[in-house]
Amino acid sequence: MMPLKLLWYILILILLFTFVGLNLGNVSDVNVWFSESGQFKDVPIVISFFVMYILGALSVIPYLIGSGLKQQKQKRQMKKENLPAPASAPQDKKSKRKLLKKKVDKTTGAEEEKPEII
Repeated sequence: MMPLKLLWYILILILLFTFVGLNLGNVSDVNVWFSESGQFKDVPIVISFFVMYILGALSVIPYLIGSGLKQQKQKRQMKKENLPAPASAPQDKKSKRKLLKKKVDKTTGAEEEKPEII
């Protein structure tokens, strides 16, 4: 399994560097601000893609931190109130199973097994 992952990783790196190598000649002007001082001339498009990707990844960090803090707050509140864990928290396998109960048919007197969900 590991050699397959390694081969995929190498293949993706080869494709990425091929893309970068073929597009280094494509350049454009990037305006960060409205004046001349906020303009970068002849920036390779690959570099602008890379910078936009990094900025997008960094913009997600506050949301990740916020959701983590929210989950910690819910856990603390549940411990404080001694309530069971929320449905999103992992539970043990026994609680996930549907418990079936054998029911004896009293009308016929025969012991016919009928599953009933508790």
